[in-house]
Amino acid sequence: MKMILACDESGAKGYADRDEQFPGELGLFAGLLVPDEALSRAESALEAAIAPYRGGDGKLHITDLTPQQQNGLRTGIFQAIVDLKLPCFWYAIHVAGFHAFHRDMQNIAEQAREELKAANPNPRIKRGSPRANPESLHAALFTGLYGHIVAFIEERKPGPIEIEVRTDRVDAPIAQLFREKAEELLHEGPKTYVATGYDTVDKSVVTGEIRSEIRYPPEFQIVTTVDELKVVSVGDEDPLVVAADVLANSLLHHFRQRNGDALYAELNRPHAILGHPLQAQLDSFGSWGGSDMADRLYRHPKAPRPN
Repeated sequence: MKMILACDESGAKGYADRDEQFPGELGLFAGLLVPDEALSRAESALEAAIAPYRGGDGKLHITDLTPQQQNGLRTGIFQAIVDLKLPCFWYAIHVAGFHAFHRDMQNIAEQAREELKAANPNPRIKRGSPRANPESLHAALFTGLYGHIVAFIEERKPGPIEIEVRTDRVDAPIAQLFREKAEELLHEGPKTYVATGYDTVDKSVVTGEIRSEIRYPPEFQIVTTVDELKVVSVGDEDPLVVAADVLANSLLHHFRQRNGDALYAELNRPHAILGHPLQAQLDSFGSWGGSDMADRLYRHPKAPRPN
């Protein structure tokens, strides 16, 4: 079985060492999933909704459209998605929560280093200063969206699958990062971490390894395997990616309409998208389970405390 995931991002980008620039700032990825056998029909229906708004050069310049035209484009695309019954997905993260988690991890690592130094005040092995390496928000958002896709497939028709990711003109390093994050998500084997230091007695560089492995109980085993993952960079000539772009921007607008405590609330639950024109397509899972991982790890510091 092959599925095409057309996706796009909207809102904040950057890395975890950056705090929010305004209250409730967030980044998100959104996309729609199309079975290979329905691809031609989906492309035709979406292009029919987009074509009236293309310029004489055949390109779509959404920012040059009037508000009325933009609304017409959005309405046409959403109606095509509803008619085609295409499942839609999103994944969002609060910038302030992402930044706070990064700071917490830095503090924990620094405390561990200080405790190790105190336990061994005259170490023979010297290590250099640690690098911060803040995580990419872009990568974290894609990982979350991709995880939802795999979970959706696992819930309905688990087994081997090929996934083609279509996204808007990403460069080669970003495409490779997406592949790496996708592979990490389903990797259950052992991982090896290599550390280097300097032996002050032998005057030589030494290395050490830490191996870790996660084993899930049978009830948490994932049957779905992604036999092939292809990341394809396309432009606005692709109607699926145009639809993903419109979806992502509409979701960002939806979240920015929140106010009060809701501005800092969960982002990745069905109640978060209530009132969106595609809420029936976005509520894609039969069972949503508990709260989302990103909503817990990257909870906004000003989020209301649960009862």
